[in-house]
Amino acid sequence: MHYSYALGVFAAILCGVLNNAGVLLQKKAVNDVPKELRSKGFMRALLKSRVWWLGMFLQIGVGMAAFVAAQALIGPALVPGLMASGLIVLALGSVKLMGESLRPLEYLGILMMVMGIALLGLSGLEISLDRVQKLLASRDTVFRVMVFTVSMVICWGMMHLVSLKSAKRKGIIMGFSNGFLFSLSNFWVSPLVAVIVVVLSGRGDFSQTVIFILACIILVGANLVAFYQIQHAFKSGQASNIIPVQQISVQLTPVLVYFLVFCLTPAQAISGVLIVLGAMLIILAGFLLGQRQSEMEKLPGS
Repeated sequence: MHYSYALGVFAAILCGVLNNAGVLLQKKAVNDVPKELRSKGFMRALLKSRVWWLGMFLQIGVGMAAFVAAQALIGPALVPGLMASGLIVLALGSVKLMGESLRPLEYLGILMMVMGIALLGLSGLEISLDRVQKLLASRDTVFRVMVFTVSMVICWGMMHLVSLKSAKRKGIIMGFSNGFLFSLSNFWVSPLVAVIVVVLSGRGDFSQTVIFILACIILVGANLVAFYQIQHAFKSGQASNIIPVQQISVQLTPVLVYFLVFCLTPAQAISGVLIVLGAMLIILAGFLLGQRQSEMEKLPGS
């Protein structure tokens, strides 16, 4: 158990690092595109770039494999928070791209991020693949899963409507709304991993097949809408503000999943305190490190 837990924590952190390293490489490839190709032949130039393809491979290929492995080993409660470690890579890498040095508040942000990740790791609130499979066999659990799913969609829809009626804080509110979609996506990976082998092998029962179909639909739909929405949010606000606000729901909803959806009780009472403190530190660190993401978008080629 201890070995698999440590491996899951490592896989989640690795996923965050790979995702953001991939983003940095893609950004470097964009910056390297000659000015005369920025309007015409832009995508063709990117497709010829080995750096761009390496970035895509790290983010979508290896990074996704690490994400699925982490979900299978420790479940949806800890993975989003541990993946936030990639913000450190984003901060350090963007400093390198811009030829600058880290600011005092960014050093503080990195320290807070490390402390937050350490607290999440110490909390021990993993949900193993076997446990998820057993929990999903319960009708009560499936009912709570559906209530959680509908609640996330309602929260997203309500906040999105509020953002459309807001003039000054449209981007910020839309970013907060966007976090509910990514929370939904992060959660449904775990049920998908739990039933996919059984269903595709033809041994799945009716409820497992329904969960598999729902997971596929929700994951594709939530991610497509989320990526589309966040682009519009960036038009109305700075990424340095939007991304950390988005992370509020992304980091806090896993706590609700553990305690309210799966109704699990940690081995030690202090574990719940550790995961909440860890999530809060990661959110605060996101605000301190998020400025670099905004500045990266101002680099040539953005």
